Amino acid sequence: MGDFENIDLDLSAEEPEVPVKVTKKTTKKSVAKAVVHDEDELINCLRNERITVKFIPREKTGITDKHHPFYGGLADGAVITLVLPVLRNGSYKNPLTREEKDFLEYALGLETNALSVHNAKDNYWENYQVRLSKEDYILDLSTPKGYIDYKVLLANTDYVAPSIEDLNNNDKETYRFVLISDKEVLDTTSSKVKSKERCMELYLAYKDDLDTLRCIIQTVTGRPVDHKTQLDFLKGKCAEQIELDPIRFLKILEDPYLPAKVIITRAVDANIITKRGTWHYYEGTPMCDNNEEPTFTIAAKYLANKKNQEIKFSIENKLK
Repeated sequence: MGDFENIDLDLSAEEPEVPVKVTKKTTKKSVAKAVVHDEDELINCLRNERITVKFIPREKTGITDKHHPFYGGLADGAVITLVLPVLRNGSYKNPLTREEKDFLEYALGLETNALSVHNAKDNYWENYQVRLSKEDYILDLSTPKGYIDYKVLLANTDYVAPSIEDLNNNDKETYRFVLISDKEVLDTTSSKVKSKERCMELYLAYKDDLDTLRCIIQTVTGRPVDHKTQLDFLKGKCAEQIELDPIRFLKILEDPYLPAKVIITRAVDANIITKRGTWHYYEGTPMCDNNEEPTFTIAAKYLANKKNQEIKFSIENKLK
């Protein structure tokens, strides 16, 4: 997993309200319920919603016991501190729209433009931190603090998945946390049940295929599995992963390039395909099209392409 910019490790330790107008005379107690549409008035960005920030465990450490203090790649009690990212030009990445900035400045009793990322002196964002751990962190978007935390986390696109859907479709290796709405919690529970049932259906087709199971486990854990590994062990790992994360496991089972990935895994073990870092080469040629990098998935896509069937047959013949 890549290095974390702007991150410090501390090992110590419904629906929106009905819109109403708000003016500068509005009392602080009524701020959380106010919404306006006139150009010279504030627009309330707060909403009656809770977001759960959940840690994403990774198994590259080789620790699979959920009760182990270092499970998932983070020690129990350790803290990851996220701050507002800094752009290449040296300024902070702006987490707020103009309307959000104006309203939050008023709600917090701050001066105009106090939340601007461009302030040279007394920049609000310089020391702003969101401290996260393995424990779930609840964001209350009806409060200024909860809303600002939410927007700072959304700005950390390398380390925070904005939703479960994004995590499932674009699971970056650098992701450490995912933002989950209350609705997604309900949807995910239902989806997990359906995914587990579908996993078992597809798994039956591979349960005695050692090479495919080995490739599946390597993909889901991100760690190599020795080609001498026993079938019973792989079956046990599959059952464990289906129980742990059926949605992700189903995505791997339904991967259209899974057969090609199995061939590549076997060919790498037999030194028929060579690896340089994460790139794959066959007879010295990168396994990808122009302007691509021959990573595992790209190499599998390349091998599955009809125009490259001769290469595929050549590799298969050498594996016999």
